Amino acid sequence: MRLREGGARVDEVCVRVPMYLLDGVASWRELDVECGYRPENPYAVRLDFGAGEQGAVWLLSRETLAAGLRGPAGDGDVHIAPGEGGDVFIALGGGAGVALLTTPAGALARFLAATDELVPAGTEASRINWDRCIQEFLSI
Repeated sequence: MRLREGGARVDEVCVRVPMYLLDGVASWRELDVECGYRPENPYAVRLDFGAGEQGAVWLLSRETLAAGLRGPAGDGDVHIAPGEGGDVFIALGGGAGVALLTTPAGALARFLAATDELVPAGTEASRINWDRCIQEFLSI
């Protein structure tokens, strides 16, 4: 986790989580993924798959990620489901195909618990500056 200057208050959650990418028929390649959360965007979590040409950043619904720990969740390009042995499967799709990932459910649960300490689930709307959102929308 990162702290505000001086270590006074947590203002975001950044946690490295081990994830494994299905690389071929039955081989998995370990990825170094940073899971991030900021209260300014309270409904979203960020999965950062590294910098460079091969890197990618995905924004996922925090609620969908949490639901995927308990049962199949997601729609469109993102699907999450619990697997066997305490793992969770995450499928991320796009124009170039689908990436199938697996990660320990406990690591995601700890990450989500840290996000709940910043913004408890169900209170996200109170963290949004609706006046600014409307102003930005009207200026388009």
